[in-house]
Parts: sequence; C-alpha cells; structure tokens
Amino acid sequence: MKRQYVFLLFLLIVILSGCNSLKGKETISQTVPENTVIKSQQFLKNGVVAEYPFIVAGGNAKDINIWNQIIKKDFDKIIDIYSFEPMPLPEPAPTRNMTILNIKYDTKLNNSNYLSFLYWADFNSNYSAHPSELTYSTNINKKNNKRINLGDVVKLNKDFVKEFRTWDFIPIEQGNEELNKAIKDYFNNISDDELLNGFKKADIIESGNVMDMYSYMTTDALGISIGVPHYIGDHVEFERKYDKISKFLKK
Repeated sequence: MKRQYVFLLFLLIVILSGCNSLKGKETISQTVPENTVIKSQQFLKNGVVAEYPFIVAGGNAKDINIWNQIIKKDFDKIIDIYSFEPMPLPEPAPTRNMTILNIKYDTKLNNSNYLSFLYWADFNSNYSAHPSELTYSTNINKKNNKRINLGDVVKLNKDFVKEFRTWDFIPIEQGNEELNKAIKDYFNNISDDELLNGFKKADIIESGNVMDMYSYMTTDALGISIGVPHYIGDHVEFERKYDKISKFLKK
C-alpha cells in the first residue's frame, strides 16, 4: 500500500512538473514586437530631390510590404501635386536652381501600434510667384495595416473645434510677436464650420483638402499642421497632449 502511495505521489510530481514546463515554453515562444527599423529612400528626378521612409524590419514580411505600399502611395501623390509640363523658357534661358522640389520627412512616432511621418515639401520654381513650403503626413495603424486620418483618431465635432482653439501653435520664429499675432488673427477669422470641414478632410493628399490640413502623432501629443498664406509661413503646426484631449480620443 505504501508503495502505491509513493508511486502516485511521484506520478503527480511528474505531471505538475510537465505542466510548469509547458507554461514556460509558451511564454518563451511568444514573439515580442520588434522596433520598426526605418531607412531613408532617395528619389532624384527632374529637379526633384526627395527622401521618404522605407521599412526594413520590425514585422513580418507581409505587414512590412503593406506599410511600405502605403508610404510609397502617399509619396507618389505628393510628387504628382507638383508635376507639370513647364512652358518653354525664353532665349536665353534665365538662371534657375537645379532643385525645384525638395522633400524631407521626420519620423514623429514609431511604436508597436503606430507609425507617423511628417513631410516638408520646399517648392521653388521660376514659374511660381515665390518659394513655398507645405506639409503632408502619413499615419499607419500597424495592428490593422491601414492608413488613418485625423477622424480615425479623434471625434470631430463642434466641441473639438472649440477645444482646438485653445491649442498652442509652434512659433515659426521665437520672439517674433508681430508674426505670431498675425497667425492668431488669421485663425480667429476662420469660422468654426470652416475648421470642422477642414478637419473632416484632413490628411487627404488631393485637392479636396482645401485647408491643407495634415495630422501627425508623437509619443505624447497629437499634432495638426494647417496651410496658411505665405506671408505668415505657409503652414503652422499645433500640438496638444493626449491627456488634455482624452474625451475626444477614439479607442
């Protein structure tokens, strides 16, 4: 009888040890998300000097391919905006800069859930009245492999417009009170309905985005870039901490 008890006790220990071993193996086998590795892809053609992000690691091959397709599609749309057939230059041709369009980008957010890129496009041509700099953005939800707009991040309604009017903008020139006042006056003259309509069309890289609004995300804040007249800087960026707009954030 004692031998039977000893054998049953030994068998129970073996079973429990096996269970613990399996649990340990399950924990080890869980894949920890890698940091997305990004490199700059160069684009040089017909007076365009540009770079855009290219994902090389940080997910499975299928996901990475989708992210890169989203990025490249947005980049191609930006290039298309500035594509035109120039009129013949008079003889002799005036001196002109070789670089007509220069595009750079900044990675605003790169974590396990999202990618956010902000582009600056400097355009300078003999056919334009003056040089200009406009912004564009690409935001990607890595969990569902989709490009997202401002309306996917926050609830767009009149209350959000009122909240937005309390946001601080990033000064173009620190200490330039005259310029900063001109920027404030410009936005004060935009109606709530105009702003709300602009927010709803934000992040669309096409003519429908009449206010040239583009959103981006950082680790702790939501940013919105808005096109403005050349005399006050071409574009202005506003940012607000997530914890300050938590009631507007979508899950």
